[in-house]
Amino acid sequence: MMASQPTASATSLPSRSRRPISAPRKPLPPPSLWMPPCSAMRSSSPALVRSAGTGGAQAPLRAALTGLVGLVAGVAIWQIVGQRDPVLFATPGRSLDAVNATISDGSLPSALRASGTVFGLGLVAAAAVGFGYGLLVARSPALRSSTEWLVYAMQSVPIVALAPLILSTLGFGLLAKSIVVFLTAVFPILINTAEGARRAPATLLDVAHVYRSSEWRLWHDVLIPHTVPYAMTGLRQGIAMALVGTLVAEFFLNASGIGGLLLTASANFDSATVLGLTLVVSALAVTLMALGRLLERRIAPWREQNKS
Repeated sequence: MMASQPTASATSLPSRSRRPISAPRKPLPPPSLWMPPCSAMRSSSPALVRSAGTGGAQAPLRAALTGLVGLVAGVAIWQIVGQRDPVLFATPGRSLDAVNATISDGSLPSALRASGTVFGLGLVAAAAVGFGYGLLVARSPALRSSTEWLVYAMQSVPIVALAPLILSTLGFGLLAKSIVVFLTAVFPILINTAEGARRAPATLLDVAHVYRSSEWRLWHDVLIPHTVPYAMTGLRQGIAMALVGTLVAEFFLNASGIGGLLLTASANFDSATVLGLTLVVSALAVTLMALGRLLERRIAPWREQNKS
């Protein structure tokens, strides 16, 4: 008869270290106490959007009103000064009458056409050279080190000092005047373009190299998009400088265009015509600068998004 095997009792089991039973965690409060209901979020979001949209819509109106106040104040000061000395400083009314007279006899439209041709040729050439050469300088350290000093040296020379040299070399024709405009407008475009290309993010350049992007893809995807805002800033500066260069060219090389009308009016002590033509040039400058900013928004819309 086989003996029954002894059964192990519960007391003979090895004792295991038991973890202390922790107190139950305190339950979170209901969501209604710490999280606003979806209905409240939906009801508050349109208000925030409306307030932000209202502020954004009022900003252009506020800027326009500020500009209008400044314009009215300037015209009022002009009127007061003109009444005190009407010979040397004509009033706004007399200046506008003088501009209307130049429009009626056809001298102002023909002068605008002549000045516009010189301005357009010089600015287009300056933009082409400034954009292209600025990108090349940024990508070629050897080219930058060999020509950077020349660029800054030429920029520091007043165009009034170069005008007689251009006159003696190229004469009084359209080419000479266009070169004067080119020399006044090219340097802001070139320097801003080169600076924008040099400030391209190194991370993007490294990623392009890691993925073995071609030079064309590097320019198309990284360099040119990052450079466009800088180049457009340089273009706006170039527009202002090109207007100055146009007047300088017409003063020194050939008394034609707007510059010729200003010289004739100054020789005749006709302050009304001088101030009226100056007002026309200022209006042209403001219009061209506004067109330059509009072109920038069309070409580089992401810059305005980053500003906002």
